[in-house]
Amino acid sequence: MPLTNTIININSLLDLTAGLYSSIDEMFILNSTLLSLMGKLKILRALVYIPENDRLVPVIRKGNIEACELIHPEISKFSKISDEEDYRALKSCGIEYLIPVKDNDNFYAVICLGKSINEIELNSEEEQYINLISAIAANAIKNAGTVKSYKSEKIKVEQQNQLLSALFEISKDFSSDFTSDRIIKTLALNLMGQLTVSRFAMFSIDDNGAVSCIVNRFNTSFDDEFINVVSDSVFAADISKLPGYEIIRNRVETLQIQVAAPMIVQGSVRGLLILGKKLNGTEFSDENLLFIEALGNSAILAMENERLFREELEKKRIEGELAIALEIQRNLLPDKSPKLNNFEISGTSIPSRHVGGDLYDYVDLGDGRLLVAIADVSGKGIPASLIMANFQAALSALASAGLDLKDILQRINRLLCKNTAPDKFVTSFFCIIDDNTKKIYYINAGHNPPYFRKSDGTITPLTKGGLIIGFLDMQLNYESDVIDFDKDDLLVLYTDGVTEAENLRREEYGEERLKKLIYNINKHSPDECIELIVGDVNEFSSGTLQRDDITLVIIKGK
Repeated sequence: MPLTNTIININSLLDLTAGLYSSIDEMFILNSTLLSLMGKLKILRALVYIPENDRLVPVIRKGNIEACELIHPEISKFSKISDEEDYRALKSCGIEYLIPVKDNDNFYAVICLGKSINEIELNSEEEQYINLISAIAANAIKNAGTVKSYKSEKIKVEQQNQLLSALFEISKDFSSDFTSDRIIKTLALNLMGQLTVSRFAMFSIDDNGAVSCIVNRFNTSFDDEFINVVSDSVFAADISKLPGYEIIRNRVETLQIQVAAPMIVQGSVRGLLILGKKLNGTEFSDENLLFIEALGNSAILAMENERLFREELEKKRIEGELAIALEIQRNLLPDKSPKLNNFEISGTSIPSRHVGGDLYDYVDLGDGRLLVAIADVSGKGIPASLIMANFQAALSALASAGLDLKDILQRINRLLCKNTAPDKFVTSFFCIIDDNTKKIYYINAGHNPPYFRKSDGTITPLTKGGLIIGFLDMQLNYESDVIDFDKDDLLVLYTDGVTEAENLRREEYGEERLKKLIYNINKHSPDECIELIVGDVNEFSSGTLQRDDITLVIIKGK
């Protein structure tokens, strides 16, 4: 059956090629190819098989012919079925020829043709035509796959762009909703609007791994076992794919839970999002899971920002109150040094925090006598400062009443024992300067011994006294002592914030370094002595935080 009119055949091939390449439907391409072959070759029976796993499955049937599944053949080119081959079943149905539709990379189909209506064998030109048509079909199918892949990728890109746009708008909503209730409402609206999900639960996870429920719309509680399983999710995922799913399977199926997603802030898991099934019954796509993950991260970030914002407001409030407390405490300290004929006095107190537990004070007793006190409350910060304020008020009132040092200490001790916790106590040093006799009477109540430096360089610690104040509610026996003061003699009162200051190697400043400095500063005024001591402590502890309050009082004879 020779082909005639070559020009027409070429035009037909061009038309067929254009028609095949215009479609991305593989079945249309195979059907059009089969019809073209059957029309040109005058064939009434034909089949088309496509590969599926290791078998061939019939998809197109023309004419009165039965079709069955076949083992995937190794057909590399146009061939005729012989009686000895595995396709005798096809031959018995009137199939004579097998035509693979393939290219170098893929096997797409097998076209099975019967004999022509005049039962004449195909000649070489017809075989050439068949091979040409099968090659065109293979290329058309490959092109269809490429186009579909491109369209699929285009759709994915468009969906991702839509996802990004939606997330951008959602992130703006979250950033503007700075309350937990509004953040949860925004999350719920987007889960419903974007995914048709109405039931969900959201949990927060703190720095210690403790889990707290923020919102739960499943109307049931979740135990630790359930939380432990869903916490294993690294990305938003179908909950049935988690390692411990079988442990919680019954609960998941009962509640119709579908997705678990970690909620991440700066690389750390700070929450969990649990979602029920969609109301429309469809499955969650990969894009849906990405959306859930991004939505959950945005929500927990907004919650975290809201928490930090509240903490910052609280911090500002506390800082404001501490600033007021510091101002009040500063006002409680002497605003100027007393003027005496035979003594120069200067003092300072530098709190380690906003407010401190150290105190120094002067009380004018009249007749040229001045009470000087330095004290240190156990602890730091506001609690210590409150105790110190009471201590100072009591000291001022009792000293003004004309009581002697021992009686003042006894009464302050009873007051502190009555009004403070057992673990709170005060170390203190009291002295009365007599400007007329140049004598100083003192009692040391468990405080760091002040150093008395004579003008000849002799340094003596002042230790006479007794127990700390506020420790035992009983009558305490305090010893007192007196020192004679001459010109250029120096008395240095200090708290342990000076000697216990640490450097980067955790070494303490220490009493020996302080005594050495005191030995060398006797030619300076009290103000200059304070400046030198504080400067030396700061130089020693450079690069570290001040651990304790630093308080100094310097008394110098003139």
